[in-house]
Parts: sequence; C-alpha cells; structure tokens
Amino acid sequence: MNAHERQDIFLDGEKMDVKRGDGESWAQALDRLLANIPSGRTISGVFLDGAPSTRPEIEALDDGHPFLLEVRTESLELLLKEVLTDLVAHIDSLMVVFQEIGNNLRRGSIQAVFGSRDKNQEAGGGVYMQALEGMVAAQVLVEEIGRIERQAGHDTFRVSFIEESDRIDSLLTAMLKAQESLDWILLADLVEYEILPVLQRGRVKTARALGIVLENERKGNLVVA
Repeated sequence: MNAHERQDIFLDGEKMDVKRGDGESWAQALDRLLANIPSGRTISGVFLDGAPSTRPEIEALDDGHPFLLEVRTESLELLLKEVLTDLVAHIDSLMVVFQEIGNNLRRGSIQAVFGSRDKNQEAGGGVYMQALEGMVAAQVLVEEIGRIERQAGHDTFRVSFIEESDRIDSLLTAMLKAQESLDWILLADLVEYEILPVLQRGRVKTARALGIVLENERKGNLVVA
C-alpha cells in the first residue's frame, strides 16, 4: 500500500497506532482503542473519510482499501453543562406555552389552542400538540443527562421529572379524556394545577444541577489559574 492508500485512525486529531490482531476486524480494533478513552470524556462522533460512520461501515473495512477514520470525543462535564442549559431553556419555554394554553382554555379560545394557521393541516394539532411534543423532548433531554451521569460514574443531580413519569402518564391520559369529552375547564385545571407544577419542579432541579456544574467549572478554572 503506497502513501496515497493509507489506512489511518485519528483520535481527537492525533494519529493512533492501531494494529489488528489475527482475525480481528477494524471495528474490533477500534473497540480496543475506545476502551482506553480517558475518564471524563465521551465519544461525540466517528467519521469515515469525513462523513459520520456506522459500525457496519467500519466492519466492512478491509486491507484492500484506504480510509481515514476519525474519532472525536468531548468532555462529559462540558456536555452535561450544555444539556442542562438546554433543558432549563426548554422547560422555561414549555411553561410559557402551557400557561398560554390554560388561559385560552378558560377564555373559551379553543381555536387558539388546537387550531392551526395552516388550513391544510388536520385539526387537533396547533400549540397544544406542540406542547405535548415538547414534554417528550424534555424527557429525552433528561434521559441524556442520566446517560452522561452514568458514564461519568456518578448520579448526583437527579434533575428529572421523569421521577414523576407515572404521574405524567396518568395526567396525559386524563388530558386526552378531557379533550375527547370537550371538557375545557377540566383540561385547563390539569394544565395549570398539574402539568405546570411538574414543570416547575423539574425547572428548579435542573437549575440547581446546572449551578453545581458551573460552580465546579469555576473552581476548576481557579485551580488551573
């Protein structure tokens, strides 16, 4: 294989000397490399010839073809800060939306809750559906925080209102029944007295967790300085 047909593996911009064992695929060799990633960091992406790569694509690599495989990692602490920041902002926006929904339901402005400006869009969506989808998105962020914490070897923050997942499920079921029966007052009650407090508790926990991360970061910067 000449200089133009090299098979190179880089980790965070540094070329790694990765050799395959007998009968070992490139994916398995890469696994050995990734097992030694420094603690406190996590994989942010694997790229094959500049494009995001999947494991089957790496498994298919052989000695007959050149390739450039790049592995990028990032700080778990930095990633945690980013996700916590996103979750705080997301919950803030959700609380505004649900408060608006509650107000409109009490005023009888049903079109403002369920209607759409797009005449071609089916009824039953609107800001209400966006709010429910926002709840799902918040839970995804919470699950990501849990994943980061487990990978970091601790479980400090417990920010999630996923702790209340059973309660949320029952609330969403009750909200669906209220919507089906056109009981807008009950739906407003569920939004204002049930969903909003859940979000508020989640917001307090998330902001507290973010504060801990920022304080740790500040102390770390002082030590470095």
